[in-house]
Amino acid sequence: MIKNRVTQGVFQMAFLVLSFIGILESLGLFAAKFNSEFYVTFTNLSNYFCFGVMLLIFIDTYKHAKNKEDGYCEKYKTLTFLCMICITVTLLVYNILLAKDHSVVDYFTSLGNLIKHLIAPIMFILNWVLFFEHGKVKWYYPLISVILPLVYAGFIFIRAAIVKGCNITVKTIYPYFFLNADKLGVGGVILWISILVVFFIVLGYIIYFLDNYKKYKALINNKIEKRKSK
Repeated sequence: MIKNRVTQGVFQMAFLVLSFIGILESLGLFAAKFNSEFYVTFTNLSNYFCFGVMLLIFIDTYKHAKNKEDGYCEKYKTLTFLCMICITVTLLVYNILLAKDHSVVDYFTSLGNLIKHLIAPIMFILNWVLFFEHGKVKWYYPLISVILPLVYAGFIFIRAAIVKGCNITVKTIYPYFFLNADKLGVGGVILWISILVVFFIVLGYIIYFLDNYKKYKALINNKIEKRKSK
C-alpha cells in the first residue's frame, strides 16, 4: 500500500477532475441543454456521492502532504466503503445489465458515459485499494451499505406517485426497468429490490473479507499451529 501523500493527492485530484467532467455531462453541459432530471439516476447520484467523499479525502491528504506527513488515508473510512459499494454496483449493473442497450461505438465515444460507468468507479476502488490501511473494515459495514440504495428506491417511488398523481410531464418516471412498477407490478419490483439488496450485502462481504484477508489468514494459521502442537 502507498503511504506517500503526494502520490495520493495527485491520484485523488485526477479523480476529482475526471469526476467533475462526468458531473457536468450529467447536468447536460455537453449537450448544451440542462438536464432537469439529473437527480433521478442512481448512476449520477452515486457519482456525486463519490465526488463529495473524495473531495473530503483529498483535503485531508493535502493537509498531511503540506506538513510532509506520509501515511495511509484514515478519515472517512466508513463513508468511503459505502461509496465504494454504491459505485461498484453502478459499474457492474450498468455494464452487465444496461450497457447492452447501447452500441459499442456509443459506449466508447461518450466521455461522460465512460467516466461515470467505468473510469470513475475503477479509480474510486483503486483509491481504497492503494491508499487505505486494510484490515479495518467492520463486520456490519456491508449491512449498512443497503441504506443508500433503499433510500434511493423509496425516493423514486415517492417521485413517481407525485408525478402521476399531479399529472406532471417528465421524461423519465422509472429510470431503470427493475423499478418500473407499472410493467413489473409490485411483486416484480419487490423481487428485484430483494435481489439487489442481497447483491449489495454479498458484494459488501466479499470486499470485507478481501480487506481483512491477512487478519483471517493469521487466525487460521494460528489455529493450525495450535492443532499441530497438541
